[in-house]
Amino acid sequence: MTKEYKSITFTIQVTPKQGGPGSIVHWLLEYEKISEEVAHPETLLQFCVEMSKGIDEYLLTEEVEIAPSVAF
Repeated sequence: MTKEYKSITFTIQVTPKQGGPGSIVHWLLEYEKISEEVAHPETLLQFCVEMSKGIDEYLLTEEVEIAPSVAF
């Protein structure tokens, strides 16, 4: 990725669902390509899906104290 993008940032926002269990997760992917010839990073969408599944599995199987804000 460092050969194709000057910068890439992932932001994850998690909001508890109203009136029920669970949360809504929004991923924001910001990037700057090195040049216009570089493709958009659609392949990272699958990474986001897999990461969300892993986080979900972890939270459902462990007693986790969740901080109100987590920076990566």
